[in-house]
Amino acid sequence: MAAGRCLVLLALVIGSVVAKQPSFFETFESGWKGRWIHSDDDKYTGKFQVDTPDNLEDEALKVPEKAKHYGLTTRLQEAVDPAKGLVLQYELKLSEGLTCGGAYLKFLTETEGFEPAQLKDDTPYTIMFGPDKCGSTNKVHFIIRHKSPFGEIEEKHLETPPLVNLDKDTHVYTAVLNPEDNTYAILIDGEEKKAGSLFEDFKPAFNPPEEIDDPEDSKPDDWVDEAKISDPEASKPEDWDEDAPREVEDEDSEKPEGWLDDEPLEIDDPEAEQPDDWDEEEDGEWEPPKITNPACETAPGCGEWKRPTKPNPNYKGKWSAPLIDNPAYKGVWKPRKIPNPKYFNDDKPLSNIGKVGGIALEIWTMDEGYYFDNVLVSNDADTAAQYREKYWKPKHDKEEEVNAAKKAEEDASADKEEETTSAAAGNAISRVLDTLFEQPGLSLLKPYAQTLLDNAKASLITAAIIAGIPALLLPLLLFWLLSGSKKPAAKQAPAKKPAPKKSNAAAKKTDAVTVAEAVPVVEETVVTEEIIEEAEDAPVAVASTRRRRAA
Repeated sequence: MAAGRCLVLLALVIGSVVAKQPSFFETFESGWKGRWIHSDDDKYTGKFQVDTPDNLEDEALKVPEKAKHYGLTTRLQEAVDPAKGLVLQYELKLSEGLTCGGAYLKFLTETEGFEPAQLKDDTPYTIMFGPDKCGSTNKVHFIIRHKSPFGEIEEKHLETPPLVNLDKDTHVYTAVLNPEDNTYAILIDGEEKKAGSLFEDFKPAFNPPEEIDDPEDSKPDDWVDEAKISDPEASKPEDWDEDAPREVEDEDSEKPEGWLDDEPLEIDDPEAEQPDDWDEEEDGEWEPPKITNPACETAPGCGEWKRPTKPNPNYKGKWSAPLIDNPAYKGVWKPRKIPNPKYFNDDKPLSNIGKVGGIALEIWTMDEGYYFDNVLVSNDADTAAQYREKYWKPKHDKEEEVNAAKKAEEDASADKEEETTSAAAGNAISRVLDTLFEQPGLSLLKPYAQTLLDNAKASLITAAIIAGIPALLLPLLLFWLLSGSKKPAAKQAPAKKPAPKKSNAAAKKTDAVTVAEAVPVVEETVVTEEIIEEAEDAPVAVASTRRRRAA
């Protein structure tokens, strides 16, 4: 008995988690061409294909070419009634981005006798839903076509719709309509982006106003709508001077000392010469070009001196009477209100938008590489959520994994490039420091070179700074070595011993030395000999010199 109860309970639990079948679901797997039909209209030159996006496994419907109109339609086996609740959902991947084009779906109104091949741009739809971007337009369309009791059909546009996700990952767009409370919700990747009342967030409103302006009413001729008038009892004060200038000369100013009254601001260019081909009969009398008078460049000014101007303290401008409240003012005129002859109150608007009998991709785009997949129509939001988890979530996780790996690879590449650059900078600095600290008298500083080099390799900025230090110090050190204080009488340099005769092999090796290699040796020898002459009592320098020659 207990076992039987457990089985019943288990069945109830399993039944509660099993997804309810949607009214329509399309994965664009094999056989899709038998379910979806391209329009016969000549306008639609673009033809959809099915392909597998990079890094994913599931096939999807692809926009293969840009700058074309596309028209593709399928019919639902059974129309879906929005009055019972409506959920629309599909996946979209913009593999090449979205610059200008539509990536929305039209959920067609059930129409007797309609054939998918007859699709046109004015084929009636119940809802248009999905991304659209071009220029300043960037929004997720949500348009509902509502039929009034008078038989008029009007598009109701969602105000301030969500923005489109413009990255290249797969995103799932969901629209939910709830007839119980006349609300809606727009979800992207399962996250609510916009939600509210059908009666408040759409324009034009589903229900028109009860009253409207009377189109036959007009403002009376004697209507006064000026709130203020000039005070008729006011008069201009006797001391009011309307002719007084706005500015006057500053009588307190004085001409600066050194002002050159007789010097013009510009003079003829004394170095200019009349061109050889100048024809006075055709070109007129030649005049040299003007240049700034050099005498004025150092003087406070040239030419006639004039006093600067200042605001006139007596200036008042044209007099006008002050404004007072208009005793005849009647207010801003508005036409009278009359009952709206087309007023109605539809408290169940989703019953009057038409059943969904088909789905169409009727778009124009300047991009390619759109992928549409897993199109769903249902009356149940939970069903859409379970399908979203089953079909979209694995794609999302895979793309997140790929993006993370790509970023890690890019970061590693950047780090490696930085390490290579740092190592190259460090090696260059090492060579500079080695050369610098081999100079006689500087060998005591060589132990500190490694610390400088380690800091340089740790940071490119530090490397740049440290690399500049030897460049600045080296000329100073060479100057110190070459032009240090000499003794009053320099000693005669010892005569050089004749160089031993070289073997043929050694001679050939010597001949192979290039000019570029020989020049530094000569310079180094001159410097070293001069140091020896000036510091015979510096055995360290001599020993250093001999080691370098041996090397």
